[in-house]
Amino acid sequence: MHSQATGVVALREPPSGDAVRDLVLSLMDAWQHESLDALADLLTADARPIDGRTPGRDALLEAWRQRLHAHRYNRLASTDLVRPERIEQWDFDDLSPAATAPFPARPREMHPGELYVRVPLETTGIAGERLYGDVIELVVRRDDGKYKIAAYGEAELR
Repeated sequence: MHSQATGVVALREPPSGDAVRDLVLSLMDAWQHESLDALADLLTADARPIDGRTPGRDALLEAWRQRLHAHRYNRLASTDLVRPERIEQWDFDDLSPAATAPFPARPREMHPGELYVRVPLETTGIAGERLYGDVIELVVRRDDGKYKIAAYGEAELR
């Protein structure tokens, strides 16, 4: 028995773990090479800080510029900051506004079609100087055929 298909069916391309991993590794490489231009290239045009008091891409880039000026991230150039197998990602529909174990809360900056990515860092500093939070949080989405960062934040483990 067969039935006629009716209505509209939308197929969504599944998120690629490799594409997300490549984005995260490019992000860490840009930090380690202290390249604001490379960091900026990873952002969407409307990128913003996660839970930032000042919204917008310019505010995010200015915060990064200040960090790059204040710290020497290149001292971590030979350090593996991320273990790719520990990168976690969720679709918009996987999360709710409040955390429900084992899922984190959906960032308010996240929209349908985007992914929330948590990147636990193996190293957060050097010689007693703290350079990163314990976890980098990203909201990513496809932009010109590849994943880019729509929102960025860092969190401390409790």
